[in-house]
Amino acid sequence: MRFCPMDGAELPLARAAPETPAICKVAPEEPKPASERPAAASADPLIGQVLEGKYQIQSKIGQGATGAIYRAERINIGDCVAVKVLKPELAEDYAAAERFRREALALGRIRHPNVIAIYDYFEQQRRDNRPASIFLVMELLSGKTLRDVLRQEHVLDIRRTIRLMIQVCSALQVAHERNVIHRDLKPENIMLEQYDRQNEMPKVIDFGLARLRLTGKLIKTLTEQGRVAGTPYYMSPEQWMDRQLDARTDIYALGIICYEMLTGRVPFNADTVMQLANKHVKLPPQPPIELRRELPMGVSQAILKALAKQPQERPATTLAFADMLQRGLSG
Repeated sequence: MRFCPMDGAELPLARAAPETPAICKVAPEEPKPASERPAAASADPLIGQVLEGKYQIQSKIGQGATGAIYRAERINIGDCVAVKVLKPELAEDYAAAERFRREALALGRIRHPNVIAIYDYFEQQRRDNRPASIFLVMELLSGKTLRDVLRQEHVLDIRRTIRLMIQVCSALQVAHERNVIHRDLKPENIMLEQYDRQNEMPKVIDFGLARLRLTGKLIKTLTEQGRVAGTPYYMSPEQWMDRQLDARTDIYALGIICYEMLTGRVPFNADTVMQLANKHVKLPPQPPIELRRELPMGVSQAILKALAKQPQERPATTLAFADMLQRGLSG
């Protein structure tokens, strides 16, 4: 990565970074017997615990800056779920706790096969009623992120790309109709689940930066004025300029993701975050068909439409964008 995904600051080793951002991910694993686990794993106080009388923690499957993800068994049902846990020292941090709550609210109202499912949200309280830990219980995914796939394959088959994007667009259409704007779409936040050799299903994840409107009132933003909310390579011009956002900011990010899937690169790159911002706000992207000659002209035009600088010049909805991609493929 060249820039911090939280505040957009250039990272110290940025000049040695690859052309496109890369974020590590730990894939879920089958739990090992206790006798085979390394000593460090057994020292984790959560492993073996039963939360809320329902979820028995089996193993840690991921670790991030604000918390960890565990594999757990739903005791009454016998299946496995993912339990996302906020670090205890952050449980009283308003922004960190609110992101957990916001993700729960967003996922709870979407309910779409191409969005990770949420099953539960709860807090464990201290004796003084302050939160000690916050938990999200979600669908356990075992696939790869789109970022992992792009690292391995560099560019994707054109038909496969359109098939995946149509499903992601369908999921986001429902999110937008429920007044949820993701605001941080990127290949790291799209999981590809393989159900058989022919069928793979994308799942949109991580709604921690989502913008929600409840009963006509917009939930207060978590970011301070002038700070980046999103990941720089995928941010719309209006995000860079700190303007009012609507669903079309997600359409811009989808355009960049589609561009990257088909060409192997993002449309804008730079050595500093300010240079990158300037390109997103002012410069037109190179047409993807110039980077991949076999790309249908209609698909290239649909992507450029999604990357329009002015929101009103982009497709009005994600379904409209999906339709443009589909017609561009067959036209």
